[in-house]
Amino acid sequence: MNIHEQLESLLANLGVTMEQQQPEPYEEPEGAENEVPEVSIFQASREHYGVFYRLDIIEHEPQLRITIPVEYGALKMEVYLVRLSERTGINTWFRSLASYRGSAPFERNREASLQHLLYAVAEIMKQLFWAGDLDQMRFPPEIEVMRLV
Repeated sequence: MNIHEQLESLLANLGVTMEQQQPEPYEEPEGAENEVPEVSIFQASREHYGVFYRLDIIEHEPQLRITIPVEYGALKMEVYLVRLSERTGINTWFRSLASYRGSAPFERNREASLQHLLYAVAEIMKQLFWAGDLDQMRFPPEIEVMRLV
C-alpha cells in the first residue's frame, strides 16, 4: 500500500473521504482501436531526457505519440497524441502517396519512402510540440495535441 492509499485509509477510519481529481479520459473515435498503422517508428529523444516518440501513419495521416516521464501518478508518465492541422496541407501528401500506383521500382520502395517522409514531418511536429505550453495545453495552430494518459 502506497502513502496515498495509507492516508486515504486513515482518513476513511475518521469518516473522511478524499476527493481525487481524475484527468478527463481520452475517448478514441469509434473503430480507432482497430486502426493498424501503415508505418510505425520508435525513437528516443536526443534533446529531452527520458522522452520517447512513436511515429505512425494511420489512415494515411502522420501521428506522433510523445511519452514524457513525470514524478506523479501510477504510471509516472504522460502520453500525448500530436496530429497536424489540416491547415498545413501536409496530410494530403500522405493521402496522395497512398492512392498513387507507381512503377515497379517505386512500389518496391514505397515503405522506405513513407518512412523518410514520416521522419521529416515528425521533426516538424516535435518542434511545434516543444514550442507550445504543456501546462496550459496551448500549441502552435499547425498541430492538434491531446493528452492520452
